[in-house]
Amino acid sequence: MANALKFIIFLAVVISIAGFAVNFYFGNLLTPQAGFFVSVDKGSTWQKFGVLDTGGNISRLNITGLSHNPKDSRILYATTLGSGIYKSVNGGESWHKLTDAHKILAARADVYGLAVDPNLPDYKKKIPDRFYLGVYQNNFGRVLKTEDGGLSFKEVYIAAKPRLPVFDVKIDPNRANVVWATTGEGLLLKSQDYGETWKLVQEFGSAINSFFINPLNTSQLFVATFMKGIFTSSDGGASWVDESETLNEFPGSKNIAGVARNPADGQLYLGTRFGLLRSGNFGVNWEPVDIIFPNEALPVLDAAFGGRGSSEMYVALANLIYSTKDGGKFWQVRKLGTSKQLNVLWVDPQNNSRIIAGAGK
Repeated sequence: MANALKFIIFLAVVISIAGFAVNFYFGNLLTPQAGFFVSVDKGSTWQKFGVLDTGGNISRLNITGLSHNPKDSRILYATTLGSGIYKSVNGGESWHKLTDAHKILAARADVYGLAVDPNLPDYKKKIPDRFYLGVYQNNFGRVLKTEDGGLSFKEVYIAAKPRLPVFDVKIDPNRANVVWATTGEGLLLKSQDYGETWKLVQEFGSAINSFFINPLNTSQLFVATFMKGIFTSSDGGASWVDESETLNEFPGSKNIAGVARNPADGQLYLGTRFGLLRSGNFGVNWEPVDIIFPNEALPVLDAAFGGRGSSEMYVALANLIYSTKDGGKFWQVRKLGTSKQLNVLWVDPQNNSRIIAGAGK
């Protein structure tokens, strides 16, 4: 009996050690591949990309967004579901998790939106970057703010009702003191003092998943909701026009995943269950972009562009990336090695041959 018990204990130890070894050596193979992918040839080829400074498995991160500091594109921020926010200072080669000294940002926060102050960092005065987060943690949506590059945060807004995330935050391109936030309750909020106080601009009655400011005319605003279509304002949010009727001819187009703007020509692109739509008049009228997408892969999740003077464009849906080098006449499609969806595409503003894709839930 004693020998049998020793054998059972010995077998349990062996199985435990074997399980640890399998996870240690083959964890990346067994884990659905989220994290990052990179292309250095304008989308023709892709490979897994980036490491965590701690040595952990970056493929376990569910990426929701990728932003760079406008003054220094080597500074990147990756927002995640359930893992807070990660920062890179070398263009995404390595990442470290931002751990809040004040414990305001929860370690397992869902982070949906990030807005970086375009005027910072000020290297001459040794002033670090300032940015804002739209998060969901501890059952409430919140806006968090940092003025020391993410070493510490403070809470500047909390939703009045539980279970409603803050989905997006934006900074006015011309006035860094003006910050906008959108909520799962359908509220569009505005701050004019760097996020310290807020006022309600408009209530849309449905969760707002995308908010956009025209950088050429910041009085022009665009809102996309999950359920009630799209809205535009030409007077800084004082009045709004429901533009949703223009989407009726495109079945499924009111199921909106995101909005992007092509800096080359100023056109807006709408990622939807129908496919990809384009507007040359800031959302008043739309036309489909001529790409044949597999229905089971829709909706379109993100679009990115090669930059000013470029005719390159990249579109993500499911685990597929479509790329064009001629403004959309011909397209190339690549399937990336992930079982997760590609939520974000980012083109390096200093090298438009280099694109990073972020995957997650």
